[in-house]
Amino acid sequence: MLSIREFMELFPDEQACRNFLFPIRWPRGFICTKCGESKYSVISTRNLYECANCKTQTSSTSGTVMHRTKLPLSYWLFTFYWVGSGQYCSARMLANTLDLNYRTALKLLHSVRYAMFKAEFNGMFAFWQPDNPEAPSILKKAKLRQLQKADSFIRGNYRRVSDRLRYRYHYEYRFRSINSHNPSTAVQKLITSGFTTIYTINEYRNMK
Repeated sequence: MLSIREFMELFPDEQACRNFLFPIRWPRGFICTKCGESKYSVISTRNLYECANCKTQTSSTSGTVMHRTKLPLSYWLFTFYWVGSGQYCSARMLANTLDLNYRTALKLLHSVRYAMFKAEFNGMFAFWQPDNPEAPSILKKAKLRQLQKADSFIRGNYRRVSDRLRYRYHYEYRFRSINSHNPSTAVQKLITSGFTTIYTINEYRNMK
C-alpha cells in the first residue's frame, strides 16, 4: 500500500484529480442526470461538463459528499486516503496539516464519515435500525455490545463529542471495524463512496 506522500504524488494538480475522479463519478461514461444524454462538452474555464442535449452543467463533485465544495480536490483525496488507510485523524490534526481552520476540517471529516456510512450501508442500517421488541434477546445483546464498543472508540480517540453528532462517529467506528484487516480495500471503498451519488446507481437506466 502506498504511503500518503506516494499517493498524493499521483495528483500533481487539480486536473489530475479530476481525471482520476471522472471514471469513479461516471463509471460507464458521462450521463446527464436530467435528460440521460451521454454526449457532453467540457467548460474548462469553470471545470464543468455541459450536456449536449439540454445544456445542463454539472461537475464531478455535484451530488456527492463534496457537493459545492470550495476546497481543492487534492484536499479531499488526501483526507479520504488518510482516514481510509486506518490512521487516526482528528479535526485539529487535519487543520494543521492542510492549513485549514478547525471548523472547515471538522466539516470535511464529517463528510468523510457520511461516505463511510454510504460505503457500508447494509451494515450501518443493521447497526442503527430501531429496536425491535420482538427481536431475540441475543441480537439485542449483540447490538448493545457494538454500541458500547463504538462509544469506547469515541472516548479513546476523541474524548468528548456532541451527543447530537455522536452517530457520525459511530459510522466511523463501524466502517473501521468492518475494514480493519484490509486498508487498501477500505481506501478504495471510501473514495468510491465519496465520489459517487444515488444517480450513479440509477442514472444509466435513462441513458440515450
